[in-house]
Amino acid sequence: MELRLNLGGYLQRHQLTAYRLAQAVEGRVSANTVYTLARKPAQRIDLSTVGEVLEALGRLTGEPVSITDMLEEAAPPAPAPSPDPLAALRLDPNRPAFDASNLKTFRRHGRPVTPRPGPTAEEVIAHDRGREPR
Repeated sequence: MELRLNLGGYLQRHQLTAYRLAQAVEGRVSANTVYTLARKPAQRIDLSTVGEVLEALGRLTGEPVSITDMLEEAAPPAPAPSPDPLAALRLDPNRPAFDASNLKTFRRHGRPVTPRPGPTAEEVIAHDRGREPR
């Protein structure tokens, strides 16, 4: 289990702003540090900074604030990517095939231009790599 410090979530739950907290810790913790901690959960932080922030939050809320009030469990890691890098490029087999006859005709320099279907993404990549498409 991985934990991280989520100051932004704590501030929202207690209807506080990062600006107000930055004013409360002025001179002891950089305002940029406060804004960064409020914007995204911290994975590493200096303990003296945590102490200053907890003290200031206690003064602002009027109640004791513990580090555990701001800890949350980190989301599990993202699933591994598909072994086939082209899988996302393949279309749904139920989708109708491309039909150029249904497209609007565009004009370029007074002459009609009709788009025509080209090679698939797999064919372009395979051609680029000097291979036959799968």
